[in-house]
Amino acid sequence: VDGSDEMFDFFNWKKEEPLNIDPDTALALAEEGEAFLEGNDPKKAEKLYKKSFEIYKTLFEEKPDEYREQTARCAEGLGSVYEMLEKYNDAYEYYMMSVEFLKEAADTKMPDLMELLADSYCNVGDTYFFRNKYENAEKEYKTALEVYIELAGTDSEKYLEDIAYCYDCLAKSSSGKEEYSRSIEYYEKVIEIYEKLIADHKSEQLDETMIDYKDELAAGYGDIGYIYSCCKNYEDAERYYLKAAEIYKMLASNDPEQFSDSLSSQYADLSALYEDMEKTDLAKEYDKLSQNLDI
Repeated sequence: VDGSDEMFDFFNWKKEEPLNIDPDTALALAEEGEAFLEGNDPKKAEKLYKKSFEIYKTLFEEKPDEYREQTARCAEGLGSVYEMLEKYNDAYEYYMMSVEFLKEAADTKMPDLMELLADSYCNVGDTYFFRNKYENAEKEYKTALEVYIELAGTDSEKYLEDIAYCYDCLAKSSSGKEEYSRSIEYYEKVIEIYEKLIADHKSEQLDETMIDYKDELAAGYGDIGYIYSCCKNYEDAERYYLKAAEIYKMLASNDPEQFSDSLSSQYADLSALYEDMEKTDLAKEYDKLSQNLDI
């Protein structure tokens, strides 16, 4: 009989067992969800995080102070799932849940909760940014920045990268609104922070931390160079593009697999810039470099 498969599908349906309202179960589900998320499988991560969140919400209703952080982190995880799926409205809802869970505890001044709260504000800002709602994004990023700056009062080095991230987000939001002067100001703060971190780094070796700092600094140079090019301030654009290229060349010589693409893109940006400057020979030179890297 046509349609018989659909009619009797219910025989193959297995009712899920009721969730065990247990913190260890919730933690295990969340950790497995995080692993799938890191493995770029948001659909599987979504199912696990949802089960974990259901348990944590129940536990939170009974003992809010004890389970506030775990519930907020689980909501944050679901927000990340939906952000990866580009379902920004859903991501916004779960990131806002995380904010609401944590705002009540903000007065405790517990660094872990405050840091998570700042992270959540940043994530809410991202959901606005990806929907081109730059004013809303800017507001959330500024709120996050205030929290990170407060945290930096007790441990400045630990939170400098978070502060730099907020400035970077604010720069991009300003750029989205075509407020280029303000964008440049924010990027200058990003650059200042990473130049300081590099100068203060104790190891002279190109260790993992120094590589990360150099990478972020190069990205900052490239970003501010792009804004200068948008403003047709080609000389400053060139200066920062060349600084970025110099760092990427050094990083690519150390790790071609990780940084060759970044160097190639930077050379391509320089080629386009020289085209705008009507420096045809340089434009051709950097175009060739972008396509034929000899690290």
